[in-house]
Amino acid sequence: MYARNPLNDREQHELDNDLKALGIEAEPEDEAEAVLFWDEHQSAIEWWCQVAELMRWQGRICEGLDIMAVKADAEMAERKYSKDDYLRLRLIANTVTHIFNEQLNDE
Repeated sequence: MYARNPLNDREQHELDNDLKALGIEAEPEDEAEAVLFWDEHQSAIEWWCQVAELMRWQGRICEGLDIMAVKADAEMAERKYSKDDYLRLRLIANTVTHIFNEQLNDE
């Protein structure tokens, strides 16, 4: 089994900024926990951090990732990605969409 090394300070700062931009506030922790993920997911997670603002909204309802905007962004940035990266990106976006919309149901 492969696991990714814990984030360095720069990566953690970028992640904190991305979470803050999404309106997710981390609670202070007594002891830092390492977040591990398989290296094969790294490309999709990095891609997600770059395109998370391309989610579509109808009022407070999240409609999901604007795939055409993601495609245009990838073409303009000359981003190289595999079919698996794309499928993982879609999985991340669908999960985030579900979480945002579930929060509406809990209100």
